[in-house]
Amino acid sequence: MATTRHPSTPRVTPGLELGIGSVAVVVLAIMLASAPPPLGLAGMTIATIVGAALITNWRYSLGLAVITYFLFVGFVAGDMGVLSWRGHDALWQFVAFGLAYIAGLVMRWLLHSPPSD
Repeated sequence: MATTRHPSTPRVTPGLELGIGSVAVVVLAIMLASAPPPLGLAGMTIATIVGAALITNWRYSLGLAVITYFLFVGFVAGDMGVLSWRGHDALWQFVAFGLAYIAGLVMRWLLHSPPSD
């Protein structure tokens, strides 16, 4: 007898999604480490949007957004692992990651909202 899954149960546990997303973000940070900071910011914010849109639990997607931000500050914008905030640039980068996370949540809500009758 085949077992059926209830539609509300997640396909994969959110912790596993966070682990897969973390590995993907680390690989992306390594690839963008030698890129100019604006390109690195664009790539990492897109990763934040995708992570927030795909991970079903908001706590785990927020965790991935924080990991992505610190990897950006430490390796893409910073000096190889030295977390350093540089005045107004750091504020705008933090705002960019916050807006990217909110955009990802909105995308997830739009993709998973039930159709109206």
